[in-house]
Amino acid sequence: MRIEAGLNDVADFGPVPAGQYELAIKEPMEVVPVVDEKTDIGGRVYNFTVWCEITAGEHAGKRIRRGFTNRTKGSRYFLKTFLERIGVAVDEKGGFATEDLLGKRFKAYVSERVYTDSNGQERKTNDLDVESIVAL
Repeated sequence: MRIEAGLNDVADFGPVPAGQYELAIKEPMEVVPVVDEKTDIGGRVYNFTVWCEITAGEHAGKRIRRGFTNRTKGSRYFLKTFLERIGVAVDEKGGFATEDLLGKRFKAYVSERVYTDSNGQERKTNDLDVESIVAL
């Protein structure tokens, strides 16, 4: 049986080479509440995902995914650092508006990270260094 599945129309999902890139946030932050789990300070746990698009150079159009959570003091540090460096206000209670991320442009260093997935397979992905971010 021959199947026409459109497999010639695909994007390259491999990681980009390590380096500094100009990025923009063009889609809403994904926010997923973690059911039945509390933070180390008793609050509600969320998993946050931001997709950053490379806007210049030979890799323009490729996207870098960066995940965050608010589960621990350390994880909150990286989320807060990311937000402040791209110019998103964090209020006195530690909250922020997810829609404020849309349209933010910045430069950041992206590296390659190797990890083992749930099936025991070694995978490569990109890792956005939040401490290297400079807003544009």
